[in-house]
Amino acid sequence: MNNSNSLNDVTYNRIKEDIMNMTLEPGMDVSVQKLSERYGVSRTPVREAVVRLQQSGLVEIYPQRKTVVSKIDLQRVREEWFIRTSLESAVIDEFIRKCSELVADTMQELINKQKKYMDKKYFREFYIKDNRFHQLIFQTAGEELSWFTIEEVASHYNRIRLLYGKMEGVQPSDIDKHVKMVAATRKRDVEGMRKVVMEHSNTLLDRVQSMSGQYPQFF
Repeated sequence: MNNSNSLNDVTYNRIKEDIMNMTLEPGMDVSVQKLSERYGVSRTPVREAVVRLQQSGLVEIYPQRKTVVSKIDLQRVREEWFIRTSLESAVIDEFIRKCSELVADTMQELINKQKKYMDKKYFREFYIKDNRFHQLIFQTAGEELSWFTIEEVASHYNRIRLLYGKMEGVQPSDIDKHVKMVAATRKRDVEGMRKVVMEHSNTLLDRVQSMSGQYPQFF
């Protein structure tokens, strides 16, 4: 990778992370000039980053007028939720078939770490551990491409998760669902595991409604 491509990727990832964790809030003006000054880079890597972010649905470009961070699109959240839920439910059989006690122990370790980050000021750390927990399910099932697909397309879905964590903190029920998933894993209970995964996923849709009502400026 040449230096130009490396800088482009670094710039894109920095801006994307700040959009995802709500440092750059929905509706915020993010012109190339402003981003260039904010991140201390030239306009060229910023322009490329903005184009990629537009393709991901994270910014909206109004030619000759402005570029803004996209508001969270509720319909897109539901579509991204459907993709994630469908794929995660589909890999459960293979996950249970392939999982070992080591996998279950690793899941439990991640839960223990999550418990340290339940305060809303640690929402980012909790989110990282939460993602690793679910990624492990896909990896164990041998379906890493499915997880990569989820991460690539679920930009609005994941912003809801991060917004909720930032504003409300972590709910004990989030931990409880993970504990139940580990219990189902140890029992090799395919249907029990699938049921908890669906319940866990459905929780997000309830939060979508509450967040859109509490923080309409982001939607």
